Amino acid sequence: MKKYKKVIHVIADLGNGGAERQLVELLKLNPSHKLLILKNAGIYKEVLDKLKISYTEFNIKGSIGVLLSLRNISKAIKNSDSYIIHTWMYNVCFLASLLKIFYNVKLKLVWGIRCSNMELIYYSWKLRLIIYLSKIFSFTANSIVYNSYAGLNYHLSLGFSKKLNKVIHNGIDEKKFYYSIEKRNKLRKLLGISSDSVVMIFASRVDPMKNHNNLLAAFEKIRGKNKKAFLLLVGKDTEKIKKQEGVFLLGMKLNIEEYYSVCDIVVVPSRFGEGFSNVLAEGMLCKLLPVATNVGDSKKIISDTGFISKNYSSQEIAKSLEEALNLNKKNISAQKERARKRILNEYSIKKMSLLYNNIYKELL
Repeated sequence: MKKYKKVIHVIADLGNGGAERQLVELLKLNPSHKLLILKNAGIYKEVLDKLKISYTEFNIKGSIGVLLSLRNISKAIKNSDSYIIHTWMYNVCFLASLLKIFYNVKLKLVWGIRCSNMELIYYSWKLRLIIYLSKIFSFTANSIVYNSYAGLNYHLSLGFSKKLNKVIHNGIDEKKFYYSIEKRNKLRKLLGISSDSVVMIFASRVDPMKNHNNLLAAFEKIRGKNKKAFLLLVGKDTEKIKKQEGVFLLGMKLNIEEYYSVCDIVVVPSRFGEGFSNVLAEGMLCKLLPVATNVGDSKKIISDTGFISKNYSSQEIAKSLEEALNLNKKNISAQKERARKRILNEYSIKKMSLLYNNIYKELL
């Protein structure tokens, strides 16, 4: 077994977020890697077992529990027969630095940072503290991998280490995300949406960075002109949003790939914080016309296959959606095909895995 394949990944837990999905995709192509989860495998337990991934769940509760478990975590990493520890997101990146300094964990350390320009006034003091401490301890990482150029530039401006910085965009699974006329017809019938309606989708948890309020205000303007326009909101807590005409509040869906086929447009209205939007790329791979605000690397992902709003206001989002709706059928069809091909060519999971493995080899 090649040394660079002896990698142990560490993450807080495996919820239904973008980083978690990317880690699982990476593990699919690298089944020799190991996984350490501070909480539990959650919705991915069955997948990990099927792939025969070696993983350890610590079932730790709370920050104090993590601190009390540092010694046991360090032992698990040292006993894993790994050469590289790859951590995912701020809290675990900082944790690994503590292990390296205070518990003599000598593995090469790769940090994985997933966001871009965070507006921290919307979040807890704990997150602000973790980001500040991460900046201070970033020198302990042998490499920092960002999933967007926007994320790289933002963190460098904060003072994060410049040592062996890399950008590896997310990879999207073409076998999972594809357009299906059968799923489209079945779910449209279930939702009561006619075949000649135009449907938009935004899949994301409710969070200040995601800008649901402005999207809903923009859609209200669209709906006022076109009663056959509909919006699907999918993700944690979307079911709690106030009901609005033409809007389906679907909550969290584990089979999100099926709902993309229902739709015609994927919209990402985020205000800040996005690095690489999985939703945007997934929708494009399912032949949806992309509309997004210029946050993170969204403009780079879309290129010339869709529309970028001038800002995150409801007025500008509405303008971009209207532009998309005003395309004639022939142009829309061509745009959708180009959007899918762009993701296939530029953002495959095989390409993502190859780039990560190149980093592992470079470190050794």
